[in-house]
Amino acid sequence: MSRKEILTLALLIAILPPAWAVVSPYLGNTVGPVALIAAGIYGANGNKWEDAHRIALGYLAGDIWAYAATVIMSLTPINQDLTLFLVLAVLGFLAVVISQYMPKFFYMPSWLAGWAIGMLAMNLDHTTPLLSLTAQIAAAMLVGVYYVGALVDKLHRMMNR
Repeated sequence: MSRKEILTLALLIAILPPAWAVVSPYLGNTVGPVALIAAGIYGANGNKWEDAHRIALGYLAGDIWAYAATVIMSLTPINQDLTLFLVLAVLGFLAVVISQYMPKFFYMPSWLAGWAIGMLAMNLDHTTPLLSLTAQIAAAMLVGVYYVGALVDKLHRMMNR
């Protein structure tokens, strides 16, 4: 990467993600940093716009998986360790199979990462209603892919032409 490319990327990263961090609480999103995490897979995948929608759908599927796992574990009266193992095993198996049979729709790494991100946020926040938290996580994930990931990349490419 040239010096110009490094400096323009640094400038974009210094402005756009912090702008989301400041604005997100005013929009009612308590998990704004999830966007920064979600942007990671978009970047690690080579900033490929053609994969953005698959990555986003993978994140949303993972968020739904996190919601389902949280609900199932809260309603199951049997041993919590056994419940955790079984829920993670079944949902993990299904995520891999579904994403591999439907690769045009789901990007498996973002599905698994989205699931982990969602479960982490849901395990740490016991005050926000679960459906609200699920929606906030989904919104932050989409911001991560499309705003922090794709928009920063697009602006970076334009600035370096």
